[in-house]
Amino acid sequence: MIRIRHVLNKFSLGIILGLISMPAFAQLSMGARGLGMGQATTALPGYDWSLFSNPALSANEDIAIGFYGLRNYGFSELTDMSALARVPTKLGVTSVGFHRYGDNIFNETRLRIGYKNEWQMLHFGLAGNYNHISFGGDYGSGGAIGVDIGVAAEITNNLWIGAKTININRASYKGIREDLPRETAIGFSYALNELALFAFDVVKDVSFPVAYRGGVEVKVIENLKGRVGITTGPLTYSLGFGYGRDQWDINFAVQKHEVLGFSPGLDFMIYF
Repeated sequence: MIRIRHVLNKFSLGIILGLISMPAFAQLSMGARGLGMGQATTALPGYDWSLFSNPALSANEDIAIGFYGLRNYGFSELTDMSALARVPTKLGVTSVGFHRYGDNIFNETRLRIGYKNEWQMLHFGLAGNYNHISFGGDYGSGGAIGVDIGVAAEITNNLWIGAKTININRASYKGIREDLPRETAIGFSYALNELALFAFDVVKDVSFPVAYRGGVEVKVIENLKGRVGITTGPLTYSLGFGYGRDQWDINFAVQKHEVLGFSPGLDFMIYF
């Protein structure tokens, strides 16, 4: 019975994705906090999952490890799972990360290593990214090495601007006819008296129209924050919350796609 249900789920998923002509690729940005804020993470200072969004903004205060999972549209076959570790030193911040999406029929795997430093008000970062994609069976697989760069700066008190470019070396997968995603984004964030944080991104993937992302994070009570967000291309709405202490932080978010439904995400950080 379980196997029959599994087959039916995959059959239904194929029909849904086929009807809306939507590619079922993995998400590029990670973290439930960012998901709750509409994935507007390009200019979020100290964002724990910046290795996957803008490497220039990795937090430089603590050694940290983190875990994140996102079940896209309720299908286990479309699950994103990732982990990262971050080590600040006198020479900058070094981060490593892992991300896997999909199942044995189609999956993507990413291994990332990033470096971030700052000079006066300018923050800058670089991330190397090995990507492997597999279509299962005899349909092929291939790998590609991409390079991402990011910059950010606090231009006035509590107002940040950030920018990033993904796959600046225009890498393609070897062995299959598939290009590595290429994306450029610019974003802003503004913190209002530690009570609210506003973020806004403009994103352009070379294969899709310009997309806009925005979100707000509000301090509810001490250590507890609520979040809402919205994206275009595709149109999604999200909300979430996070609770943190000095040694750990947990975040939960749900994103609703206008056609495909709900995607819950959860991350957990530990600081040393």
